[in-house]
Amino acid sequence: MTAKEYLLRYRDAYREAQAIEQKMTQLRLKYALPSAIQYSDMPKAHNTEHDLSDYMARMDELTDHLVSQYCKCMGIEGDILQRIEQIEKVEERQVLRYRYTYITDQGKLMKWEDVADRMHVVRMTATRIHGRALQHFPVD
Repeated sequence: MTAKEYLLRYRDAYREAQAIEQKMTQLRLKYALPSAIQYSDMPKAHNTEHDLSDYMARMDELTDHLVSQYCKCMGIEGDILQRIEQIEKVEERQVLRYRYTYITDQGKLMKWEDVADRMHVVRMTATRIHGRALQHFPVD
């Protein structure tokens, strides 16, 4: 596994947590919004509607999954930050920290322009520092 792949694990875990949150939101909407009554003269089977206990069981399952995913995210982030701290040069640590541990609400990495702004350098310099930092990043 390359250094970049190792660092991207945090973003991927964060995106998985967001996907679980989206499933929970969809499930809430499905049960919260009233459904339209459909009248028909055709015979139907018995009540096939899911009851509240099905909803609560699914929400409990998703909540447990979400909590475990966030714990996984925190573990990955902690491991990455610990490895970043092993790098000697401050600017290399900064660029890796900004680029790989500051995830946007959309689950994206911080843009290079934003990384460069925070470091008070131009974009090209930030990417050059990033290249050196990846070479110095300790991967098992």
